[in-house]
Amino acid sequence: MWSGTAERLQMVEGDYGLELPFTVSGIALGAGDCLKFTFKRSRNNETILEKTFEGITDNTVQLAFTAEESALFSPGSYVFALDWYHEGSFLGNIIDNGALKVVDKA
Repeated sequence: MWSGTAERLQMVEGDYGLELPFTVSGIALGAGDCLKFTFKRSRNNETILEKTFEGITDNTVQLAFTAEESALFSPGSYVFALDWYHEGSFLGNIIDNGALKVVDKA
C-alpha cells in the first residue's frame, strides 16, 4: 500500500501493482514531456530503479511498481529524484531529495 506526500512516500515490502496518482503542480506538462523517477539507497549510491512516464494527462502519472521492481526494495529508507524532460532534453529537477520508506510486511 502506498501512502505519503509528494516528497515522502511509504510502501509495504513486496507491494506491487498498486497505483499512486502523482500530480505535478507549478508547471504545464505537454506533448513531448516526460517525468523520470530515480530511486537510490542514498543520494550518492547507485541507481536501484528508474521509471519514466510519457503521455502525461492532467500533469498526473500513476506511480506503480511491478513485482520485479518491488523486489528491489527491502525494508528500509531510500531517496528519489523526479526530473522533467522534453523530447529527451533535461528541463529541470522537480524533486531532488524525496524519501521512500519501505516498511516490513506484518
